[in-house]
Amino acid sequence: MKEYRLTINDNSYTVVIKDVTDDAVFAEVNGTRHVIHIDTIENMTRMTESTPVQPAASSPATATPVKPVAASNAGTGTILTPIPGQVLSVSVSVGEQVRSGQKLLVLEAMKLENSITATMDGTVDEILVKEGDVVNQGQTLIVIT
Repeated sequence: MKEYRLTINDNSYTVVIKDVTDDAVFAEVNGTRHVIHIDTIENMTRMTESTPVQPAASSPATATPVKPVAASNAGTGTILTPIPGQVLSVSVSVGEQVRSGQKLLVLEAMKLENSITATMDGTVDEILVKEGDVVNQGQTLIVIT
């Protein structure tokens, strides 16, 4: 279980992730339970004008609907992990040319292997993880320029 304090469009939310399955996330937003169905999981990219997610302090709040926020920087070369897990293998090396959609590494999460792919064509500038590393959601894995 993870708890976060988020601010979206100047509105404060306490989000508690209760469970994550292959096709759904069970969460509580400001005390109201939600089931979020997962259609696909794609690579996340870092947004340039975002505030880091901080763990929330335990405090009850009133329920407010969450407004969706679109990534403003899709297609950048910062590859973030979409879910916590363990790096099983890294398929590229620093200096290697990669194409959009090319497999960069394999991440094991909840006993499933997930291929993490390039979001753009470019050159691998940095690899910030190695085989066996345990990573958190949103952690930078690889930088492509």
